[in-house]
Amino acid sequence: MPEPEVTPTPTEQQKPAETPAENPAERVEDLPEWAQKLIKDTRKEAGDHRTAAKAEKDRVAAILAAAGIKPDEPDPVKVAQQATETANAAVRKLAVFEQATAAGADPTKLLDRASFLTSIAGIDPTDGAAIKTAIEAAIAADQTLKATRAVGASTVETPGGPGEQGQITEAQLAQMTPEQIADAHSKGQLNHLL
Repeated sequence: MPEPEVTPTPTEQQKPAETPAENPAERVEDLPEWAQKLIKDTRKEAGDHRTAAKAEKDRVAAILAAAGIKPDEPDPVKVAQQATETANAAVRKLAVFEQATAAGADPTKLLDRASFLTSIAGIDPTDGAAIKTAIEAAIAADQTLKATRAVGASTVETPGGPGEQGQITEAQLAQMTPEQIADAHSKGQLNHLL
């Protein structure tokens, strides 16, 4: 017959394993004298470095505060450089728009090409001749950059604007019916008389 299970009483229960701090081989005091000295010296040196680093950080912060510079703000020199680069890029793009027409190019197509933007990046934005030369070189390399005429566009200037063709004279107006007058008015043929 099997023996009944016996539950151990609290005094019979096993003691928990020793924690690392209680293990005599892991305490600094239990190490040889030379090892204790090495650990203490290393800890002191690390603490000295932390203290010196904090003092240096505080000193730099005090200097920056005295100069009116907040350490969490971006570097004003970098901000000024970025602003200058952005302004030069805008002026360069404006120069492309101004010079593209004279060179027979489509400025929008030019500015959409990364290769063209790279080619003009080093050019002084106020040097129109250099910009025009770069545009002409881009057109020579890629004919699709040429400006195209709009379909149906004409260079012939016509006098007047829309609705002014076939203007009606006062004599013609006197002979017209009210319906004809309303029709002529809607077509803009009476604008010069109003």
